[in-house]
Amino acid sequence: MNSTNTLLTIAIALFSFMLGMTIAYYDATILRDPPLHYAIESRCLNYTDKDCYTKSDIELIVFGKVLNYE
Repeated sequence: MNSTNTLLTIAIALFSFMLGMTIAYYDATILRDPPLHYAIESRCLNYTDKDCYTKSDIELIVFGKVLNYE
Protein backbone atom coordinates (compact mmCIF):
# COMPACT_ATOMS: atom_id res chain seq x y z
CA MET A 1 0.00 0.00 0.00
CA ASN A 2 2.93 2.31 0.63
CA SER A 3 4.19 2.15 -2.96
CA THR A 4 0.67 2.87 -4.23
CA ASN A 5 0.47 6.01 -2.11
CA THR A 6 3.90 7.13 -3.33
CA LEU A 7 2.95 6.53 -6.95
CA LEU A 8 -0.33 8.40 -6.50
CA THR A 9 1.49 11.33 -4.86
CA ILE A 10 3.99 11.52 -7.72
CA ALA A 11 1.18 11.35 -10.29
CA ILE A 12 -0.76 14.17 -8.58
CA ALA A 13 2.38 16.30 -8.30
CA LEU A 14 3.20 15.75 -12.00
CA PHE A 15 -0.37 16.55 -13.03
CA SER A 16 -0.37 19.72 -10.90
CA PHE A 17 2.96 20.85 -12.37
CA MET A 18 1.84 20.24 -15.97
CA LEU A 19 -1.48 22.03 -15.37
CA GLY A 20 0.35 25.00 -13.87
CA MET A 21 2.78 25.20 -16.78
CA THR A 22 -0.09 25.01 -19.28
CA ILE A 23 -1.96 27.83 -17.57
CA ALA A 24 1.21 29.95 -17.36
CA TYR A 25 1.94 29.42 -21.08
CA TYR A 26 -1.64 30.28 -22.01
CA ASP A 27 -1.52 33.44 -19.89
CA ALA A 28 1.87 34.52 -21.26
CA THR A 29 1.21 33.91 -24.95
CA ILE A 30 -2.49 34.02 -25.71
CA LEU A 31 -4.03 36.42 -23.22
CA ARG A 32 -1.44 39.19 -23.52
CA ASP A 33 -1.31 41.80 -26.28
CA PRO A 34 1.50 41.38 -28.81
CA PRO A 35 4.58 43.56 -28.30
CA LEU A 36 4.55 47.06 -29.77
CA HIS A 37 7.23 46.32 -32.37
CA TYR A 38 4.94 43.69 -33.97
CA ALA A 39 2.33 46.38 -34.61
CA ILE A 40 4.93 48.80 -36.00
CA GLU A 41 6.37 46.20 -38.38
CA SER A 42 2.91 45.13 -39.47
CA ARG A 43 1.91 48.72 -40.20
CA CYS A 44 5.11 49.19 -42.20
CA LEU A 45 4.54 46.10 -44.29
CA ASN A 46 0.91 47.11 -44.96
CA TYR A 47 1.75 50.74 -45.70
CA THR A 48 0.68 51.33 -49.30
CA ASP A 49 -0.94 54.51 -50.62
CA LYS A 50 0.64 57.41 -48.76
CA ASP A 51 2.53 60.18 -50.53
CA CYS A 52 4.46 61.68 -47.62
CA TYR A 53 7.04 58.85 -47.36
CA THR A 54 8.36 56.35 -49.84
CA LYS A 55 8.35 52.64 -49.06
CA SER A 56 12.13 52.66 -48.55
CA ASP A 57 11.84 55.59 -46.10
CA ILE A 58 9.35 53.64 -44.00
CA GLU A 59 11.55 50.54 -44.06
CA LEU A 60 14.55 52.60 -42.95
CA ILE A 61 12.58 54.10 -40.06
CA VAL A 62 11.12 50.81 -38.82
CA PHE A 63 13.70 48.16 -39.70
CA GLY A 64 16.86 50.26 -39.97
CA LYS A 65 17.53 49.00 -43.50
CA VAL A 66 15.79 48.70 -46.85
CA LEU A 67 14.29 45.24 -47.29
CA ASN A 68 14.91 43.24 -50.44
CA TYR A 69 11.83 41.67 -51.98
CA GLU A 70 13.48 39.19 -54.30
